[in-house]
Amino acid sequence: MAREAEAFIALPGGYGTMEELLEMITWAQLGIHKKPVGLLNVDGYYDSLLTLFDKGVEEGFIKPAARHIVLSAPSARELLANMEEYSPYQEHVAPQESWQME
Repeated sequence: MAREAEAFIALPGGYGTMEELLEMITWAQLGIHKKPVGLLNVDGYYDSLLTLFDKGVEEGFIKPAARHIVLSAPSARELLANMEEYSPYQEHVAPQESWQME
């Protein structure tokens, strides 16, 4: 399913949603995909997670360029507009070809 998707959007959810979200972020960082990853931040649901990501940048655990993998907006319309302007992360750990399965 991930291969066929044009983008990934996480709605407010629990542990399963978080796991899938972090997997798509990691895949973008590794160069497995170049698709936007968005958070529909309804009523600020993801504010604490976004703050954690920013803290990761401040502490040197997340590269500043990698922080831009994750897009966020409070409305679907705004999130989709942001995703249309998305520029893929370029500092991949491994080339995409090395992750392809036959």
